[in-house]
Amino acid sequence: MFGPALTSAVHKARESAEETRATLSNELHTADRMRHEADELDADQAEEVIEDEYRPLMADESAEGQDGGSSDEGERTGERASRNGAKPRRRWDEGEDGETKVRRLEVWLAQGIFFVLGACILLSWNTTIVAGSYYGARLAGSPFEASFASFNALTFTTANLVFLAHANATQGKADLSRRISWSILVLAANLALFIISTKVKKIPPALFFAFLIVSSIILAASASYLQNAVVALSASFGPSYLNQILSGQGAIGFAVAMIQFVAAYGAVKNAPKEPSHDLVLIEDNSTFTSLLGNPLLVARAAAAPPEPVRQSAFTFFLTVGLFAAASFVCYIVLIRLPLYRLVIRASFDSDAQPNKPKDASSSSDSGVSLRVVERKVRHLGVAMFLVFGITLAVFPSITSTIVSVKSDDPDARILQRSELFVPLGFAVFAGGDWLGRVLPQWDKLAWTNWKALMACSIGRVVFVPLFLMCNQTAGGEGRAIIHSDLAFFAIMLVFAVTNGYFSTLIMLASVVEPSLEQDEVEVAATCLAFYLTSGLAVGSFLSFGVRGAICHCNPFV
Repeated sequence: MFGPALTSAVHKARESAEETRATLSNELHTADRMRHEADELDADQAEEVIEDEYRPLMADESAEGQDGGSSDEGERTGERASRNGAKPRRRWDEGEDGETKVRRLEVWLAQGIFFVLGACILLSWNTTIVAGSYYGARLAGSPFEASFASFNALTFTTANLVFLAHANATQGKADLSRRISWSILVLAANLALFIISTKVKKIPPALFFAFLIVSSIILAASASYLQNAVVALSASFGPSYLNQILSGQGAIGFAVAMIQFVAAYGAVKNAPKEPSHDLVLIEDNSTFTSLLGNPLLVARAAAAPPEPVRQSAFTFFLTVGLFAAASFVCYIVLIRLPLYRLVIRASFDSDAQPNKPKDASSSSDSGVSLRVVERKVRHLGVAMFLVFGITLAVFPSITSTIVSVKSDDPDARILQRSELFVPLGFAVFAGGDWLGRVLPQWDKLAWTNWKALMACSIGRVVFVPLFLMCNQTAGGEGRAIIHSDLAFFAIMLVFAVTNGYFSTLIMLASVVEPSLEQDEVEVAATCLAFYLTSGLAVGSFLSFGVRGAICHCNPFV
């Protein structure tokens, strides 16, 4: 009864599979041919192909492409033939469906890869701060148990500032491809060391602290050179690719926060209700019971962290390491795309090595003075400095010590337990910061008045006393003025949204700064990046002072 129907279905499925395989084979063959043709074009021809064939397919210029583009484009159709006899290409909307599909796929892949690379840039910072529970367990009982997080943040941000300065200064003569590759490989190698450390039961706290500080410096170097190279490369592709980098940075913070919170929730649900007699929770005066992490049980008598803590850290470092490896694979895919070859041809000297700028030898003669540009955007730079300086002064050194007002209540809900309340707070921050970065995409929310931005940046200092009035334990228990968990999360959300929102608006303001010439905009962005990184470094140092003021102790030990 069902025999003929089943046979027909199998036959149709086989035909469909054969058609799909043939289509994929044709598209791969087309992509390979397009890649070889791209290598034969000179810079001007490559630029023509990009403008006529790819720009209309890109998100930032899709409307123009759909409208047919300018009249000049029609006149140039069919005129692009390489000097080696390559066939002229037709417009994407004139019937070459195979090439059009390949180009659409290239544009989609390239934007997705820049999203992944943007996320990879922040992997180093996430590695430095997210695994706070594991670091705290390794340093339990040492002089750095309560202050290692501030040391870690200060080391990373200061090193980031120094390496970013060197990366920007040497960008003109740098091989961007090599920078990206080596940065990701160094990140992966450092993560491998962290993975190995989770399998070692006992590590002297002093030795582990030294390892942590050295790793922070290495991770900062990786992040600095990766950021410099990826952003510089994206500038040649177009504005939508830079937006993908920023979106990736916001997304990875939120994703890591939620993954860690879910892991913490599962661990708390499966943990015994009463801890064993030789294990106690980390004291509330520890600066980092967990930044975004898991419930932390620390053995007072034993030097080795308990197995659940090490296993959780192993899972986290392995996950981050796999993402770094995936980012490297994605970059290998990117450099094999015909679009990438065309961009390199159009933006760099075809007779030089790949990624070597054609104007590198004349960069000093470009007429753009870093000092002059810095003076033009100094007001925006100060606003950016204040945004991140205030954020790092209390986050995460103070915010991670805030616990639920019912944390000691036997009837407290599971989310009010310290093991979950702290990572939930950081998840709220990550989500709010991402939201703040997205809001300027709406025209009504994108404003660039620098005086208003300066006032808002200064006004964020109000969050410092607000967090100190919450149930923070750095200065001892029972000193809370704000007796509401919802109020704390509301403060954290507004704190995070304003951090992402104002910093993004300041970057937008630099693009439309009326005193800047067209060729000074890119240099202005570099200046703001230094102000941003300086704010992070100074804010990290100020976190010591804030903590010392509320605990009346030496915040360094």
